[in-house]
Amino acid sequence: MGAIIPGPAGVAVFVGIKFTGYFFAVKGLKLLQPVITAGAAKIAGMRTAVGLVLGAPLTFLIGFGTSALSIRLADYNSFFAFYASLVIARILIWALVIYWFARKTEMPRRWIWPYAFLGAILSSLLDWPGYGLAVLTPGKIVIC
Repeated sequence: MGAIIPGPAGVAVFVGIKFTGYFFAVKGLKLLQPVITAGAAKIAGMRTAVGLVLGAPLTFLIGFGTSALSIRLADYNSFFAFYASLVIARILIWALVIYWFARKTEMPRRWIWPYAFLGAILSSLLDWPGYGLAVLTPGKIVIC
């Protein structure tokens, strides 16, 4: 079974979809927590940048890790272990970003984790249109 890696145009589409989704999520967060004064674009940009820097390496490490740790009882178990690990990484990344922008505010710290969890769910949902459109763009690499 082959794989498709998006080319530069596909990566731009993926990043654009993620940024747009994060922007609207942060707009919602700012409605719930008006003490966060940084702009939605700034926070979404940081979340997107952290995702770019850590996303690909974490995805490969988690992918190899779940296989190497013999979590693979069946193919679908390997997929669930991989994606569950990815969701945990996303929760931690969202918590870091939210903490960074809320650390000097009056926002109760207990809200960081529920917001981070919701952000991780959004990040996971954005994978579908992001990757789906990314592989449709010209310049993709097909691995057989």
